[in-house]
Amino acid sequence: MAGACGRTYRIDPKLDPAACNSLSQTASGLLTPRTEVTGIAPGTAVGTERSVDVDVTPPATGACPANWTVGARLTPVFGTRNAGMADLRTSAQGQQVVLPFSQVLLPEPGVYRLTAHLFGIATWNFSGRHIASISALWVNTTTNAFVPGSPRWVLLHDEPGTVNSDTGLKSIGGNAVCEGFVTIAAPTTFEIRALRATGDGSTLANANLQHYLTGGIPQQGILWQKVSD
Repeated sequence: MAGACGRTYRIDPKLDPAACNSLSQTASGLLTPRTEVTGIAPGTAVGTERSVDVDVTPPATGACPANWTVGARLTPVFGTRNAGMADLRTSAQGQQVVLPFSQVLLPEPGVYRLTAHLFGIATWNFSGRHIASISALWVNTTTNAFVPGSPRWVLLHDEPGTVNSDTGLKSIGGNAVCEGFVTIAAPTTFEIRALRATGDGSTLANANLQHYLTGGIPQQGILWQKVSD
């Protein structure tokens, strides 16, 4: 600005030196950094990623005021499939048999709910008392540990009397929902395993009781869903 006797004065701005002050003095003038907002996607339990997608719509170029629109969508991963049929006829009592195509890969860290709709059947055609049973459970294929709370009786049948083989084949069926919650820190595979048991343990019972388990029930089958980071 012009002063007395034609002198010119320059007044420098006084900036607060505090670290939180975003205003700075540059060679070409004062500078205030511009803030831009970025959305995040699902992923890890700890960090910037979550099971909620954050969407951001920026303002138009040169808009004043610069309005940002921020929204969120719940996007947990999930899946479903139909399993095959496990033939338990030749398995030893208490031996775990994998249900074919029951494997599910949980793809990212977090808490998941595992659900399997199962149907079992036992058949026989011999005389004598017996107990037929099938149980099933979810198992971590990496650690070989079962999922707590998931073991279920699919069927349990006690035949106290005799069965006349001349009348034909006898059978009993049952169903169960095998469920459990798991927490994982990395992609992990789980599967359904089945166990059978016979009653009196005799050679006749062991040879003639036939057991099957399936997870391919129409419109049900196996389901998994992430419920929390």
